[in-house]
Amino acid sequence: MSFDHKLFSEWPDRVKSRLKELSMTQDDLAREMELTRGAIAHYLGGRRVPPTKQFQKLAKILKVDPIWLQYGIQPDPNEPRPYFKELDPLNPITPIPIITWKQVAETADLEQIDKLKKIEYIPHLYTDELGHYALRIKGDAMTALSGHMTSFREGDIIQVDQAAKPRHNDYVVVVLHGAKEATFRQYIIDGGIAYLKPINPQFPLIELDDKTRFCGVAVYHIAKSSL
Repeated sequence: MSFDHKLFSEWPDRVKSRLKELSMTQDDLAREMELTRGAIAHYLGGRRVPPTKQFQKLAKILKVDPIWLQYGIQPDPNEPRPYFKELDPLNPITPIPIITWKQVAETADLEQIDKLKKIEYIPHLYTDELGHYALRIKGDAMTALSGHMTSFREGDIIQVDQAAKPRHNDYVVVVLHGAKEATFRQYIIDGGIAYLKPINPQFPLIELDDKTRFCGVAVYHIAKSSL
């Protein structure tokens, strides 16, 4: 079963459609969800994506299948749904394993990691592309000191596309020469020279060299608070 990004992006329209069919208002939905009216407005405006548990609660309130609500896919009732250890059995999309920073450094070809042997998976997924993996943020090098900028906190999860080519301002995973663990930083090009920039200014800027191994670009960020 393939994942259609366009169908996923249209999930607020499916919610609005069901609200109309059920003669419910956004205020009604907010009360049922035990959320503020503002939170519902952010969801239905497409400015925020609910975590999987919220999608399941939405589906129950709207009396629809959560897979259809979240992905626009109408499951075949006669087709068994896949199940993976520690993965939501309602989620039909290919699981993406959460691996360790050490595994990234030790494994030249990350596709060789057997996903079915991993203990943890991303709980809500936005791709069925091969070659994606996830990492749990460690430390505070990528944590902003100000609340008005991009920030990755310890315990957050990043989804990484290992085939993506880094561009200026991308957030990348690399293995520095001789390092035993991978590093996560922002990729910056200044004056023709490539650097790894931390978000936290207390950490140093790192100039890249030809011994640095790129291991992918972060394509999705899941805050620990939404897990």
